[in-house]
This record gives sequence, C-alpha cells and structure tokens, in this order.
Amino acid sequence: MRRSTPGVSVRVLLTAVVSTVCALVGAGPASASPVSGIPLPPPVTLDGILPTPITDDPFFDRPGDLAAHPVGAVLRERPTRMRALPASVVPHTAQQFMVRSTDSTGRPIPVTATLVLPRTPWHGGPRPVVVYNMAIDSLGARCTPSYRMVHEAVDIDVPPMLPILLARGWAVLVPDHQGPHMAYAAGPLAGHAVLDSVRGMRSVAPELAESPLAMTGYSGGAIATGWAAQLQPTYAPDVQFTGAAAGGLPADLALLRTTLNGQLGSGLFLAATMGLAREYPQLLVLANPLVAVAAASPLKDQCTIVLAAAGAAMIPVESFTTVPDPFDEPVVRQVLDANRLGGQIPQAPMYLYHGSSQVFLGDEFIPESGVIAVQQKWCAGGANVAYVPVWGEHLTAAVAGAPGMMEWIADRLAGIPAPQGCP
Repeated sequence: MRRSTPGVSVRVLLTAVVSTVCALVGAGPASASPVSGIPLPPPVTLDGILPTPITDDPFFDRPGDLAAHPVGAVLRERPTRMRALPASVVPHTAQQFMVRSTDSTGRPIPVTATLVLPRTPWHGGPRPVVVYNMAIDSLGARCTPSYRMVHEAVDIDVPPMLPILLARGWAVLVPDHQGPHMAYAAGPLAGHAVLDSVRGMRSVAPELAESPLAMTGYSGGAIATGWAAQLQPTYAPDVQFTGAAAGGLPADLALLRTTLNGQLGSGLFLAATMGLAREYPQLLVLANPLVAVAAASPLKDQCTIVLAAAGAAMIPVESFTTVPDPFDEPVVRQVLDANRLGGQIPQAPMYLYHGSSQVFLGDEFIPESGVIAVQQKWCAGGANVAYVPVWGEHLTAAVAGAPGMMEWIADRLAGIPAPQGCP
C-alpha cells in the first residue's frame, strides 16, 4: 500500500477545514486546490479585509476629490446630540465634522470627529479643550466613536472619561483616529487624524481657536496620543498642546509578541494585525487561506468586546501566515519599525502612566519596558516626559492612573508649567 506524503496530508486537511468554514460563513467564490480539488477561498486582497461601509448614516460617506482640499479642511459638518450613556446625561451641545487628513503614506483620507461642549458657563478666558482619544480597538466602521455616540444607547469606556472631562467644564474633541479603514494600531495614521481633527475643530468652533489645548488617551487611545504628540512639531506646527498624557501605552508593538500573541490577549492582537494590514497591505503577501476566511466572515466588523473575548481561543498569528515565523520577515519588521514610538521628539510636555509591578501587579498585556524606553528616547532628545508607575494590571491601571492624569492635565490647562519629568 502506497504511503501518503505527510506534507500533502496536512495540506489536504487544512484545505478541507478552510472549505468547511468558508461554507459556514458564506465566503465568496473559491478556486480549487491542486492537491485535492477541495474549494479554497479567493486570494486575500486589501478590499477583502476592509470594514463594511456604514450605510445607515450618509454623514460617513466618503467624499470625492479629497486631494483638492488642504489637510484639516472641513468637508462637512452637522449639529448632533449624544445618545449613548453615560456621557449623554451631561447637558451638552455637540458638532460632528469630517476633515481631510492623510494616511501613513501621505495619501488623502477623510476623518470624522465629534466636538462636545458642556452647557456649564466658563469664565476667565477661552474654554479649555481636551482632545480625548478613546481606545477604539475595533475593526468595524460602526465601532468608531462618532457613530456610537449618536446611534447606540450605551458606550462602554473604562473609566468613562468623556463625562468626567465634560464635568470639569472643558470642551472635549473626540477624533475617530483609526481612520476610514479602521486601521487599528497604525500609529502615524492615528497621529495625523488627531492633528487634523484639531485643525478642523478650529473652523467648526472658531471661539475655541485660542483655547488652551491638552490631550489624553489610554491603551489604543494612547497610541493616537503618543503619535500626535510626536508628529506635531513636523506635521502640524500650527497646533500647540499645553500637555499630553498617555496611559498603558503600546510604544513598541514588537514587544506584544510575548504578551498577547497566542495568549488571552490574542483576539486584540489579531485585530491589530488586521488593522495594520489595512494600512500596510504589503503584509498580505504572508497571508494564508484562513485570512480570506476571516475576511469573509463577520469578524472584520466587530468591536472591542467581541474581539477581546475571542482571545479565549488563544490563536497565534502564525496560524494565519504562510511562514512559520512572520516576525522574522523583513516586511513585518519594516511595519513594526514604522509604528514604534521614539523616532521624533514631542514639543509638548508628556505624562506617561502604566500599570507597574514596581507598585502592585503590573500590566500583563503591554510591557512596561516599552514605555520606559520611549521616555528615555524622548528625554534624550530634549523633551519633558514624566513617567508615573501605578498599581493594577491593564484595565485597573486605567482607573488607578486617571486621578493623577486629570490633575496633571488641569494644571497644564491652567497655565502652570509642567515640572521636569525626565530622570
């Protein structure tokens, strides 16, 4: 009896599994496997992994002729009210707008944002503005903050920073910093989106053009905060922050291989991988047929809760690649290098906080070594960067670090110079 080749047997089994899953999730037309004749999903393309467009709100439709507008130009705007709890309980007015921004390679893109103003009177100069970069951490277009605020009943945010910031009497600008393709974890894109949202805000609300401006964000929102602060001197010298605070900062995505990949955080790690592939489609050369299966399924449109829960399966990213160690591939290293903070120096004072084993527990998902390294790089370049270790793992550290962050922001908005934070 002729013995089958082990490699062929494994390949036949994989194609059978892929074909079955394709049938279950309704994948598109398939080609036939040269080994077994079992249908395979179509090749992975950028269009195939992009989120499903929003169809029930024309405000989010992509406008034409983007290149004809300068960065930060307002393309459309509308007054609105927040529906989602808990922020909707704060008396407010809100304005949503779309601006022309640029992606990581300089191509024009539309970015949406929401400006929320409390009805509380403000005395003593222009009302301060805080740019709040929410931790979007999602793949679906309907997961972006501006959509959730007006279309959903509850918006989960831990801690609920938007109503807390509004309660201080500050105006709050919430950029949809993952861009139109929901490119989760793409740092330069997020930085551009934030900075151009500030430019757009000044057109939408000219009374805030001279307001003191601060910025904050945690985890995925810290990516946007760190990159906006780092890119501001070169990309948007007209935008001046009195200070920027980032907590739970994934400063170096390469470090997450040891803490998220194939572990309980694997759902968000895989989502970030797809987000990066949306912004850097050259990564798709490493995709195996299972990526096409995921792209044809509802997974590409999920929000953070579902994606985080998927981490219980602890599936490593290697299951979706054609090579045994994708992290050793030049194309992957180039993308990770392009999204590592520390290459440019922020002009604004920075406040970094992180769940630390120096205090209690420590962040099990985002290594503290990354944030310490970026503080050292920025300090060496002449920036003023404070680092405050706080108690707790990744989620509880967001709560534990919030009071100190809020007071630091309040002092900067009040015009108090930041104390020297560098060692």
